[in-house]
Amino acid sequence: MYLALARKYRPQKFADLIGQASICKTLQNAIAMNKVYPALIFSGMKGVGKTSSARILAKALNCEKGPAIEPCNECQTCLEITEDKSADYMEIDGASNNGVNEVRSLRETVKYKPLKNRFRIVVIDEVHMLSSAAWNALLKTIEEPPEHTIFIMATTDFHKIPGTIVSRCQHFEFKRIPFEVIKQVLKGICQKETIKISDYALYLISRSAEGSLRDAKKILDQAIAISSGDVKDDDVVAILGIIAEETFITLTGFIFSQDRKGIIEQINQLIERGTDLRFFYTEYLRFIRDVIVIKSIPDSERLHNLNPENVAVIRDIVKDVSEVELLRFFNAVKELEQTIRNTEHPSIILEYLFLKLSYFSALVSIEEFLKKLKDSPRPLAVGSPAQRPVPAASTPGADAAPAEQQADEPRAVDIPPAKSMGGEWIAELKGRVEKEKPRMASILGASSLVLRGSTLFIEVAPHFENAWKMIKENKPYLSELAQALAGRDIGLEIVLQDGQAGGAASPRDAGARIVQDLKNDKKIKSLKDKIKGSVIAIERIKGGKDA
Repeated sequence: MYLALARKYRPQKFADLIGQASICKTLQNAIAMNKVYPALIFSGMKGVGKTSSARILAKALNCEKGPAIEPCNECQTCLEITEDKSADYMEIDGASNNGVNEVRSLRETVKYKPLKNRFRIVVIDEVHMLSSAAWNALLKTIEEPPEHTIFIMATTDFHKIPGTIVSRCQHFEFKRIPFEVIKQVLKGICQKETIKISDYALYLISRSAEGSLRDAKKILDQAIAISSGDVKDDDVVAILGIIAEETFITLTGFIFSQDRKGIIEQINQLIERGTDLRFFYTEYLRFIRDVIVIKSIPDSERLHNLNPENVAVIRDIVKDVSEVELLRFFNAVKELEQTIRNTEHPSIILEYLFLKLSYFSALVSIEEFLKKLKDSPRPLAVGSPAQRPVPAASTPGADAAPAEQQADEPRAVDIPPAKSMGGEWIAELKGRVEKEKPRMASILGASSLVLRGSTLFIEVAPHFENAWKMIKENKPYLSELAQALAGRDIGLEIVLQDGQAGGAASPRDAGARIVQDLKNDKKIKSLKDKIKGSVIAIERIKGGKDA
């Protein structure tokens, strides 16, 4: 009869145990000091070595050349325990022997001395399945076991063991085995069995085992059987029901080449094959992570989980894509995680996602856009810092502020006389702003737009610093719009008018005083303080009884 790999390559000594070094060291030290606790709990997920450790401990304590920190595996006692033929080594299935009667029978058995060995070892597997009555019957025996008996309780659900039992036992928690370690173990087994298998297939098996070495060996057994010897990648993919890496590569190629028809067809193929689209999304997220590693790190062979044979193809696909673009790409995929998980129509969301990603290559970052503007051979627009009118000092005798500071502070400007010729497009400019930026249109409505020569002056009423700042922030937009509507180079100056009174009051000055009075109105101030806001513009309402 064929011996499964999980049994054939079962650890026979502490040195063979994988991924549990601290537990092995503790048990070996306890054996060497003759301080092995009479009741032990081995907890952890399936397939990490709990029962194997119990057998090794039993052999080490009862070895004819011991007790020793490692069993010899050659004497009759070790061989009997290995082959499960020892009368003094008992393995009990807690799931099927979980009643009080079975525990009472066990309690009577352990009263007597071992028939042959130094210690009677009682291993109760899946001990959390015992009934409450069985636990109560076992409690006293666990607390004060016979001198020649050691209880080892193995469980995958430690939290189900009563606290009264846990307090009387020494607990060892077995860790999940890293998939890299599992991969190396499987590779060694294949070498001993003269089985040809790729590193990618070993990776797939190791990752799918999710930390269980026994499960990994079981999957390898199945892969060997389906492949009739040498293991093929396609067979492993078929066994595990995972998505072939080539699918991710093809889809990514469609995205970067903006082949949107190919994207839709690829997703339709996934649907026709009955692929779990939520699982596909998760796996694609991992794939993009590995692509970023390949792109960003020169020697990344051990840092990604992709088939080495596909790395050259992937590098070619992303050769013209920067690391920043890939990170933006990854972030866009990650943002839809909750949506994909909760939607009733994952196919639609996936189509939307990948179609959206196909437009990313046409996007330009703000930094790149600004750099292109800076490097552009186009001449400076009229009204740029080099061509603006020289500002006058706001206070006579005051020292001139640095150029950068002057550019960001309200200042008086030498304004030439107005010329109305050629300014018919200003009304159209106001209309465009009203459609595209309604908030700023209200500010422009309370300001004065005057064309003087080749420069458009936007004069903001006194004491409206916030409005002045908002228009300043939108200066590039306004400048570009003015030049487009005028059909020629137009400079742009944004002026905050002087609020000091002098001479006869003009209608504009009278309007400024009205605006100032409104800003100082107690009710308006109170409202402004309550909502923590600021007055940006004041407009006259046309129409109605009070027009």
